[in-house]
Amino acid sequence: MKNGWLAAVALAALWGLGPALPAVLEGGLIGQPFTDLYPAVWGMWSWPSGGDWLGWPDGIDFYYASPLKAALAWPIKELVGLTMTWNSLCVLARMATVLCAFGAARAWGFSSIGALTAAAAYGCSPFFQGYAVEGITEGVDGWALALWAWAAGARRPLLAAVGLALAVLSSWYLGAAACLLAVLAGLRDRRHLLALLGLLPIAPALWSFLGAQGTGAPLAPEIRAAMGASLQIPTPGITEGLNPFAINAYIGLSLGLAALLSRSRYLLAALAPMILSLGIGPLYELPLLEAMRFPYRWHAATLALLAAAAATTADARGWRWLAPLIVVEGLLLSPIEPVLPSAPAAVPAIYAAVDGPIVEIPGPVSRPPGEINRSRPRSRYVLYYQTAHRQPSPWRPDLNGLGETEQAEWLYPLRTWDPVEGLGEPAALTPAVIAALRDAGVHLVMIHRRELGSRGPELVAALEAVGAVRVGEDGERWLLWVGEAR
Repeated sequence: MKNGWLAAVALAALWGLGPALPAVLEGGLIGQPFTDLYPAVWGMWSWPSGGDWLGWPDGIDFYYASPLKAALAWPIKELVGLTMTWNSLCVLARMATVLCAFGAARAWGFSSIGALTAAAAYGCSPFFQGYAVEGITEGVDGWALALWAWAAGARRPLLAAVGLALAVLSSWYLGAAACLLAVLAGLRDRRHLLALLGLLPIAPALWSFLGAQGTGAPLAPEIRAAMGASLQIPTPGITEGLNPFAINAYIGLSLGLAALLSRSRYLLAALAPMILSLGIGPLYELPLLEAMRFPYRWHAATLALLAAAAATTADARGWRWLAPLIVVEGLLLSPIEPVLPSAPAAVPAIYAAVDGPIVEIPGPVSRPPGEINRSRPRSRYVLYYQTAHRQPSPWRPDLNGLGETEQAEWLYPLRTWDPVEGLGEPAALTPAVIAALRDAGVHLVMIHRRELGSRGPELVAALEAVGAVRVGEDGERWLLWVGEAR
């Protein structure tokens, strides 16, 4: 391969598969299981009809965070299974991000040395590594933004519009970064503004996303600031201990110094997304910006510009070693763990007996933004296990994390048994509770021992006393039939 592409392919392969290999060999899902992974896998499985599987029997409004990822998964997920689909798309996205960043840098006039530096700084960044660690599906497709940059550098406005549209479909935040970069590029050459035409064909998807965000109160400034880029020196992720939240806007000494040495226009332009990523200031009172809950994600645009600045320095000084130094420093000193974790992909055998609408107890609990939600790990059984038993649930999970979610009124007596809900003493159950379940078309109740503690056996006994029939038990959970006699 000419023009440095062999080195770019080697870097993409090492970065794409290397940190992910232990999780792949273990047979689990790439990512940690405590926050976004299981909802993301469920959303990929349920797309495009995800809302029909929840809030039974009425359904819910639902927008999958990455329609692009769901569309890529749709033709293969039933053929190779969810685990292989999820893992493969994650690895391929990591590789494509490196390769597209390299191609973009070449298109903007950098040599193979500078382009490899840019690919390392952007594609191999702890920022995108953090998305993979946390299982944030809409974050790992950094290649879409790089594809826009590639087309823009090649002066291909139509392809640039396609790249910008793909960035929006991959992630609302990545799309915002693409729009910002297109405007910044347009300050020097108005032709770059033509890429914004890519918003027109995907406007319905953008409208659906904004509608799915709800109409609650605006995010408190202190909450948004907490989700902004941190200015503190991070604790390296290679140290012991698990950080399930992969929020980071890490730059690093090697990338930062190389960018500063460039004294280029890219460095000056990077101030715009860098300031926005802090999540503070009156700009966040404007429409669209007020909907941005995670301002640290502007860092994608900051990285793209700093990568170009560092590439300028690498080219001017012939620093072939800068690219590997940036990668190694990010792995060792950034706050993100260098090896991608693995989450269990197996579904307990008891779910093979689920053959009708089911309510899991305890279910999901919504909490205001900024407040720790101890019910988040329940997504594993409320959502992910649904991909195996394929029966609807009456729960309405707070998938967008925007505040309180209203559950069906007839679920309230069962919710009182959940210690996380904090609704007081468990309600006394009556035959009316079973009647309400039947009226809603719910046939089965799964009770989770670990989540309920001592309340678990008490709830089983209370339900059996009013007509439920135990049909399964595996030591960790009980399955009860609450439908009409079979």
